[in-house]
Amino acid sequence: MTASPAYRQEKHDGYGCVYDIFARARALYPRRPALVIAGRVWDYGELGNLVCAAASRMEKIVPTTGGRVAIIGENSLSYIAAFWAAQQLGFTTVEISRDESLKTQLGVLRTTQSQFVVTDREDLKQALNGNIPTESFEEFLSGYGMPGGGAVEVPSPVNGNGFNRIPQDGSVEASIVYTSGTTASPKGIVLSHGNLCFIARAVAGYLELTEEDRCALALPLCHTYGKSVMLSAFAAGAAVVALEGFGNLRKSLPLMASERCTVLCAVPYHLNTLVKSGGLSKYDFSSLRAVTSSADRLPLSVIDSLEEALPGVRIFSMYGLTESATRACYLPPEFLRVKKGSCGRPLPGVEIRIAAEGGGDAPAGVPGEVLLRGPNIMKGYFGDPCLTAETVVNGWLKTGDIGYLDGDGFLYIDGRKKDIIKCAGERVSPAEIEEALMEHPCVEEAAVVGQRDSLMGEIIHAYVTAHSPLLKISDLREHCAARLSPLKVPYLYTIVESFPRTGTGKIQKNLLRG
Repeated sequence: MTASPAYRQEKHDGYGCVYDIFARARALYPRRPALVIAGRVWDYGELGNLVCAAASRMEKIVPTTGGRVAIIGENSLSYIAAFWAAQQLGFTTVEISRDESLKTQLGVLRTTQSQFVVTDREDLKQALNGNIPTESFEEFLSGYGMPGGGAVEVPSPVNGNGFNRIPQDGSVEASIVYTSGTTASPKGIVLSHGNLCFIARAVAGYLELTEEDRCALALPLCHTYGKSVMLSAFAAGAAVVALEGFGNLRKSLPLMASERCTVLCAVPYHLNTLVKSGGLSKYDFSSLRAVTSSADRLPLSVIDSLEEALPGVRIFSMYGLTESATRACYLPPEFLRVKKGSCGRPLPGVEIRIAAEGGGDAPAGVPGEVLLRGPNIMKGYFGDPCLTAETVVNGWLKTGDIGYLDGDGFLYIDGRKKDIIKCAGERVSPAEIEEALMEHPCVEEAAVVGQRDSLMGEIIHAYVTAHSPLLKISDLREHCAARLSPLKVPYLYTIVESFPRTGTGKIQKNLLRG
């Protein structure tokens, strides 16, 4: 077992809730830039006024304490304003990828009993049809000087109490983040105010963020990695520069350069693409001082190329999962070469154990399941106490990842116990894809696995047995494209006569991976 010393009191400590992060930055840095988005710069004072106006609008729709507000859409000013407005009112935000199917999204809204929805999906708004109060991103910010850039009038709260409904108990839920797991349906991961505040402080601390920094945001805000970029930047009074989108980082390079970004947070897929495209050499990135990478292992070849393209830039390799509020470890740049392939030591205050198969702790160098404990660990899975009890045992989160600790307490990840595919930084559930394949009338059985790929991390490979010899690969591809979000459509398809099986009849996916 390894743990870092107790977290040192830093200038960012003292948050009682998530909104305190923003409120503190607004009070200390009212004229400092907070957000660069859609061609406009918002300072903390201006953004604070907009958030208060949005909170007043939201409070009229959801007047009860402890409500849940769902935000579904691309990164935008409306998304950010809705998030902070909900947190200011003490509401829980419900967040799920906009690329999930309409059926899945409606199920999440029903299960969480969301009382208000803000979205950029017109089909979702139409499907709700007044059953849940719903506003488009444009409607939500209408009337507040948008988008022309005029002054935002700050209305009085309708309950007359200064929006004073913010929970001061760090254990209260702040956000329910839905992420695909081993089952067909995404799992709702309940993160507390304490979880998110701890991560904001920790990341701001080890990246040494200050109000002078400008952090490039390419990751979706509905994911905890993307959210941590905003939270840690605001914890330091730094600016967030919203790039065009997760899948289009190369197109955003001119903006990143012109805005003089100092920190780039990305996944290996992004960095792989950037170094292979040569895009980093086309622009002036002399302002860039740090690059962070998480969601998968960063190949050493990419590290070499990054160091060549961006000399002097510090590279942080990190490890975590949504259940640990996105972060558990980071590798200080000075250890990048000394501890090749490691994702570092735990954050201060976080503990790591490696559980041996027979029970107890595995010795140094011996792989086992990675267990985590600390103030970053989720409250649980929404609506699933049984799964929560199976996953968090005596405070220890069973990650499902296989790894080992070296003699110095550095963590190395060898693989995954859970059958999850990490494609382009996203966690993909094979079960959901298998279910879609089984809907094809000619498919008898399906098995989906991830295969290593230098660009994507893993690519999705679908194996099927068929009822009919007439089944074609093109049929399967078209079938999946009609039922799955683009990232989940398999890249490879193989039609086999039968599957290798265990003695109990289970498909041996390890043999399919080769």
